Amino acid sequence: MTQVLRETMIFNPTTVLKHSLKLSYLGLICALTACGGSQEAESNAFNDGSLASSSTYKDLCALPRHGINPYNGNLSYPDRQGSLDDEKNWVRSWVDETYLWYREVPNNLNPNNYANAVDYFADLKTSSITPSGTTKDHFHFTENTEEANKQSQSGIVLGYGMAFSFITNQPPRKLIVAYTEPNSPAALAGIQRGMEIESVDDVDLTNSNNVVALNSGLFPTIANQSHTFIFKNSNGQRISKVLTAANIQTTPVQNVTSFSTSTGKVGYLTFNSHNAIAEKQLIDAVDKLKNEGVSDLILDLRYNGGGALYIAGELSYMIAGAAKTQGKTFFKLKYNDKTPVDPNNTWTFPQNSTISSAFLPRPLPTLNLKQVTILAGSGTCSASEAIINGLQGVDVKVNLIGGQTCGKPYGFTPQDNCGTTYYAVQFQGENHKGFGDYADGFAPTCKVSEDFKSPLGDQNERLITAALNYRSTGQCPAYGQAMGQSQAESKPLRPAIREIMTLEKAKR
Repeated sequence: MTQVLRETMIFNPTTVLKHSLKLSYLGLICALTACGGSQEAESNAFNDGSLASSSTYKDLCALPRHGINPYNGNLSYPDRQGSLDDEKNWVRSWVDETYLWYREVPNNLNPNNYANAVDYFADLKTSSITPSGTTKDHFHFTENTEEANKQSQSGIVLGYGMAFSFITNQPPRKLIVAYTEPNSPAALAGIQRGMEIESVDDVDLTNSNNVVALNSGLFPTIANQSHTFIFKNSNGQRISKVLTAANIQTTPVQNVTSFSTSTGKVGYLTFNSHNAIAEKQLIDAVDKLKNEGVSDLILDLRYNGGGALYIAGELSYMIAGAAKTQGKTFFKLKYNDKTPVDPNNTWTFPQNSTISSAFLPRPLPTLNLKQVTILAGSGTCSASEAIINGLQGVDVKVNLIGGQTCGKPYGFTPQDNCGTTYYAVQFQGENHKGFGDYADGFAPTCKVSEDFKSPLGDQNERLITAALNYRSTGQCPAYGQAMGQSQAESKPLRPAIREIMTLEKAKR
């Protein structure tokens, strides 16, 4: 099982970190559809004290799966014949046992008023807010287990291979293509960063209230499903494209390059997801930059919603090196008071990769940097924030260029049951100095909006230019200080599975 930090962090095949955005940013879903169940007294076993432990109801399914699970060593599915009540009882008991804020879960929800366990689970969370007034737990979500495994283990995502970012999320909306995956349907169709999406299947994205049609087009659920998009390029030209959904092999590490400056070479890489295939790509990237003699690094995490914490730990070690990290804590997990104290809940910086060489541990390459510049924003979540916090905990100076990160010092151990993977916040993480209170995110050193005019990795791209300028002058760019409110709040739009942090691989 993979512990998840939905916008959180951890190292082990069981911890994930995610942040859920999806089309709820349109601000319409709950306005147009029924949300939640009625809050009548919970006339069930939970309130009368007879609800058994979650293990009693585990894998008892109304519609059990049969056959072999390809993502679990080809073992048979554990499902047994049960009922919908069993699934709901498992959810309620599991939340009460493991949820970090279990005392804040409402006890007046009647499970009989929910059509399924997923809808019931959605309301079993705290309604508290952070000091800034935002919802404390906006990380509570579920995912189809098969789709979750595809993304976390093999980097496969169903879609067109293009990432979106909202400039404005209320009518008149503006949705921009942030980047495309190499050789994806979107890339092969000529879709580029900066193009605006004006309509989906003849539904006006700017002003329409037809959320169902927009969600269907932006987030296809079946491969080979085609939808028609109208894009507007930087010249104002409108382009119609029919895109067909496919299982996309993502490339989490892209645009590995270096920039020559008067004070030495500065490395750069785009890092978009902490999944299993990122490990080798990050090692290769650091090897390349080290061989090129870089003395500084710009790490682009603006679209990285998180993933496996062990990946975050490895990258942090490769940036800082052994001298600064030897024996020090990268991430310490703090669970609720029902969870037994475990000395293994403290994770040190890993010095070896999980990729073996002749059955021996493979040492990770290091850049041994005293500082790093990270390009960040509201899409920088979970395991990505663990990198920031982990490095600051060992006194590596972190300069943040862009916007406020999403604020997720929390994580999960995702739990599969009856074909659904459940993510409930189960722990908070701290760095070597004991700091982990960043529920409102990390503030940028220089606040700079994106303009989407140049490709990622291009020295003329606005955030890269700002980073290089700050490195040489110590000054934030004037345009960053004067940027408009709407651009300052541009947000990536993506399914929840792309914003998570998990504990994967063996503990170090």
